[in-house]
Amino acid sequence: MPPTDGQGNGTVRYTVAANPAATVRRGTVVLGSQSADITQEAAACRFALEPPSFELAAGEQTASVNVRVPTGCAWDAKAAVKWITVVEGAQGNGPGTVRFRLAANSATTPRSGSLQIGGLRVDVRQLAGGAACSYNVDPAGAEAGPGQTDGGVSVRTDEGCSWTAVSDQPWLTVVSGGSAKGAGDLHYRAATNATTSTRSGHISVNGAVFTLRQDACRYVITPTTASFEARGGSGQIDVATQSPCAWSADTTDSWIDITSANDGSGDGRVSYAVRANTNIAPRTGIVTVADLVFTITQAGESSVSGAARSIEGSCPNLRFTVNGQRIRTTTSTDYEDGGCGDVKDGVRVIVKGIVGTNGVLTAIEVDF
Repeated sequence: MPPTDGQGNGTVRYTVAANPAATVRRGTVVLGSQSADITQEAAACRFALEPPSFELAAGEQTASVNVRVPTGCAWDAKAAVKWITVVEGAQGNGPGTVRFRLAANSATTPRSGSLQIGGLRVDVRQLAGGAACSYNVDPAGAEAGPGQTDGGVSVRTDEGCSWTAVSDQPWLTVVSGGSAKGAGDLHYRAATNATTSTRSGHISVNGAVFTLRQDACRYVITPTTASFEARGGSGQIDVATQSPCAWSADTTDSWIDITSANDGSGDGRVSYAVRANTNIAPRTGIVTVADLVFTITQAGESSVSGAARSIEGSCPNLRFTVNGQRIRTTTSTDYEDGGCGDVKDGVRVIVKGIVGTNGVLTAIEVDF
């Protein structure tokens, strides 16, 4: 133990105890007629909370947190959620206690909140206490046309009951309100149904189901058939459907040409041309419009045989008759077993060709 008295020169040793307060303190050591002043800094304000977290039952109740901190350190306590209320110790200085109250949890799911005390957080978890949640949707179903459709559904459930909306079809999407707690609304969008079949999609909300039935696009073409002579011609197909419904026209027959745009939406018209049939046999072709079949029949070229009469003109452009049928040849006329100059009055020939609107058969081939 260091000496507390002495004679002559000497040394006095002293010890300073820890300062438990958050304020500066001063002391004096007296040595004979002399004194030494000693100043000690304040303790740092380091907080500790006991306990740092809670898990409490669903009913209304109170609980306490002990605040450990040096004297002179000020603090306050605040609740981060409405269902926690500080009832004692909202403010303090130095060691103290905070008492808080929890409202009853009537929901079927636990909930979590917190307190802030002196910059530190106290986590509070409260167990569920309500009955099982039930869910209903209004309306339970709807009808939609084939075009893009937006709509809404109201979800009915108790406060605190969480839900999530899920669609079972890629063309039916939830665009807002996909999840919530308690009663709420969701909004959906159905894409255009460009198929020819009615379809149904469902949105499930925690077991409650909304059903959307969407009509298909319906198409009508007028007319559905057309007939042409061997020389060919042109025509049109009228398409009737709802305005958002798309369609296209196509053919695999090389002698039919689509001369207008081959696709469209809503009501429209398809124009086509039929090339001349240079074959004796008639033929049939198809134009497909919105999966509907438009049938074209075309007669084959004409054929006449007999003796050539009343020959006029000069090769390659001749005019004559066979059995009363007026015939003309051109630079495109082919000859078998002879030539243009062999066409004489009384010579028997077989002429194949196309009869025009003027009744004249334009010869494609002349056989002797």
